[in-house]
Amino acid sequence: MTNLIDDLEKRGLLESFSDEQAIKAMLQNKTTLYCGFDPSARSLQLGNFIMIHILQRFQKMGHKVIAVLGGATGMIGDPSGKSSERKFLGEEQVLENAKAIQRQLSKYIDTSDPEKGMILNNFDWWSQTNILSFLRDYGKKFQVNYMLSKEIVKSRLETGISYTEFSYMILQSGDFLRLYRDYGCQIQFGGGDQWGNLTTALDFLKRSEGPDAKAEVFSFKLITDANGKKFGKSENGALYLDPTMTSPYRIYQYFMNVSDSDVLKYLYIFDDRDIEEINAIYKDHMEHPERREGQRELARVIVTSLHGKEKADSCEKMSKALFSDDFSGLRKEELSELTDGLPLVRLSGEKALVDVLIELKLASSRRESREFLNNGAVKVNGRKVSDPNFVLGAKDALEGGYVFVKRGKRNYGSVLFEE
Repeated sequence: MTNLIDDLEKRGLLESFSDEQAIKAMLQNKTTLYCGFDPSARSLQLGNFIMIHILQRFQKMGHKVIAVLGGATGMIGDPSGKSSERKFLGEEQVLENAKAIQRQLSKYIDTSDPEKGMILNNFDWWSQTNILSFLRDYGKKFQVNYMLSKEIVKSRLETGISYTEFSYMILQSGDFLRLYRDYGCQIQFGGGDQWGNLTTALDFLKRSEGPDAKAEVFSFKLITDANGKKFGKSENGALYLDPTMTSPYRIYQYFMNVSDSDVLKYLYIFDDRDIEEINAIYKDHMEHPERREGQRELARVIVTSLHGKEKADSCEKMSKALFSDDFSGLRKEELSELTDGLPLVRLSGEKALVDVLIELKLASSRRESREFLNNGAVKVNGRKVSDPNFVLGAKDALEGGYVFVKRGKRNYGSVLFEE
């Protein structure tokens, strides 16, 4: 069985191992691995898809994968990477989020055979554990000084950490032990900010099962863009995998706008093709970076993985329409999706274009609006408008009442005429 760890290392994704050689040896044969997901919203975010994609790759290699939903841990809050206490979500909300995420994960992880993949919710076992059992069976095996030495706790000692969040690592440790005993799960992995939780869970498992227990953990590097911003965060907030929360087109455009230096990094993460083939794609891209072929290939790969080839083709068509000023081939649904991420003004009647430009933040004043119009810098649905007295109305709209206003080469806004 080909060892995926070597490939992930070449792609520069891995950060820490409990025992790298032991993990590689385990993965020479079919092994069970797991990763956890926090149900803090009703959809996972783009950053979570890194871990989902890694689970997919291990599953394709013949390993069994388990995605664990934190229905119980989500009610407590993971202190990792947080400078202050999290706000509690209600039990009903957390469990509803977990159900929604379970449906979402089932799109990406094959659970048709329990020997291939499973999606579990840790609420199912922690909700059955009483407080005395928790303290005797779990709390007894954790030394407070050991827990205080973990960076996730040390970093919060000055600002304060509640006993609730302090106990988070105990629950995650209990998850690993249960999966090890009930499902033969030997490997847990997560992001670099989870390293303290991962190693604590491994130590607990070996204290419980003996030092020779065959179990290991490893972590992935925290992914940031060229500006040091956390991957998957846009100026308008989180990018969700649920298409009703973040349109596929908006995700497509997110990757169309990444820097050249990020193209190769993200292709290494999300593109399963051989590194040599990816390097060739990037080499061709850098010969003419102004064409943004690398970004286009990256966006196509991501949207195909998330939403399928048909949706990726549609996003590419929408993107070309916006930049070519030809909207004639787009359906009403595509026109609607095209507005996602653009400034949007809703109108019920006619309005002077000079004022619409200001509302769309394409001009700062009526004087500037007139200058843009007089200079021929404004287009309405691809048609140049130079009349400073032009009045925009439903007569100018495309199917569904949509109007796309462009100022200069790359500044866009949208208008929706509502009946």
